[in-house]
Amino acid sequence: MRGSIAIWQDKIADAAEGYAPRVEVHVNIWRNTERNKYKNFDLLDIGFRLQEIRSLRTLSISLPFAVIDDSHISDLFEVMHDASTLSAIFNETLAAGGVQDDGRIFAASIAETERVQFYVARCSPDERLLSKIGVGGDEVTVITLKDSFFERLRRRVGDHYFRLRVKLPIEVKNGFVSTIKPKDSAFLSTISTNEIVEFRLNERRNFSGAIREKLQATGCGLIDVSAVHYFLIRDMGVEMTQSHTGFRKMRRLEPEMWSRYLQGCPGMNPDKMIIYHWSSKLPAHGPVDSFTALATFRAYYTGSLVVYGLVIVALGAMGSALQSLLMGGLAWLGWSLGCSAPACVSAAGNLLVMIALFLALFGCVWFRR
Repeated sequence: MRGSIAIWQDKIADAAEGYAPRVEVHVNIWRNTERNKYKNFDLLDIGFRLQEIRSLRTLSISLPFAVIDDSHISDLFEVMHDASTLSAIFNETLAAGGVQDDGRIFAASIAETERVQFYVARCSPDERLLSKIGVGGDEVTVITLKDSFFERLRRRVGDHYFRLRVKLPIEVKNGFVSTIKPKDSAFLSTISTNEIVEFRLNERRNFSGAIREKLQATGCGLIDVSAVHYFLIRDMGVEMTQSHTGFRKMRRLEPEMWSRYLQGCPGMNPDKMIIYHWSSKLPAHGPVDSFTALATFRAYYTGSLVVYGLVIVALGAMGSALQSLLMGGLAWLGWSLGCSAPACVSAAGNLLVMIALFLALFGCVWFRR
């Protein structure tokens, strides 16, 4: 299913006027090139810099896929409490202050001036609600940040930031990636796969029916977005073939800055990855209404050598059996026709085996189309 992330709000009615909530959205999609579905994940990291929260009661984020396990959603507060990691995420030199509020918040400040830029908050499991709405291909996952979370943040004046991580097993269709595989992959030792990665945020026409119904029924509205920063991180061996629009920048990932951030994420090697950055900022006439970024890639993977080997062995066994059968028949025919020379029988048998194998391979490829 191709869909869009939707971000909507529920406001405190008596405090809403003049204090419209705004948010800056940061999204990292880490595309794992490993193929072992039992160990490895794609990662979706989504962060929010809340610039006005006085009238914000709850915030909901819908993801265009089903999260199969609650443990696949985690808060990145602990990972972010590190100057190097903070600087890597925000691309500026920041320092992490001491943890306050019973280990639930710390200040991020400019290292040179010690001026506080924003507060990084922990979003614990009891301050968020995970739910699923819709059925079948229309099913989406909704993460709702409760009023208790924002009530705690309202005690401090200034911007607040939190960041969540969603782990996606390789076999889960995540709503952002479409893969086109070759039809004859079983017969190839190296596979060239074309991938389309299309990220959408608040793209209304791509909302699921369940999301549209929910927004209409509850009266909640999409939150004002002041800026979107979208980062797609891929292995160096994956070749970008085109992008719908020019990205802001592309660079190699700095392993000394990102290694701590990716601890416990098998298959993610920051020393061998490239980061692509797209962005959209607040236009003069109002908030960022929606955001889309599309890029296509060509990835090369080692095919399933087990399957490849089994196909070769099976074809060899079939060929040997067929040759024995045909040579037995041809020997009898050769004797009947007066052409019983072993070379004559063997040549005819080999020719028929080659024709049979060619027809078998052609049939397999044809029916897989």
